[in-house]
Amino acid sequence: MERKRLYFLTHEGNPKVFSGYGVPLNAGEKSHLVGVLVISGLREEREGYIKKLEDAFGEAAIGPVTARGDIGVYTQMRVEDPLSLSLVRDDLYGPKAEETRYVLEMALREGLIPKTRLKLCWSRERQSWVSELDV
Repeated sequence: MERKRLYFLTHEGNPKVFSGYGVPLNAGEKSHLVGVLVISGLREEREGYIKKLEDAFGEAAIGPVTARGDIGVYTQMRVEDPLSLSLVRDDLYGPKAEETRYVLEMALREGLIPKTRLKLCWSRERQSWVSELDV
């Protein structure tokens, strides 16, 4: 079986910074990923966001994303607009990337697809990725 690519949600103007990563749900397609989206902001904002996900999908799997303590949500991510798709890149491999790709690929093979589904797009105004529920 062919290895899945690991894609990163990079930032416009700063492609070495990312806000999430995932592997394609369907081979050869980078617009629909299964992976982790970084949840930033104040603790109260994060807790409110997690509650919103739990209310909509019945669950939200949360865990560590970076060595510096960022947390993220395990989710399906749909990225559709052309600007945002251009920021979904597969060239940020670091020491943990292969391990991350492998774990996500194994989760898919085992049928562990998260119920949480988000539509994501890059916001030039906010200079960040924004999400909405994909229901």
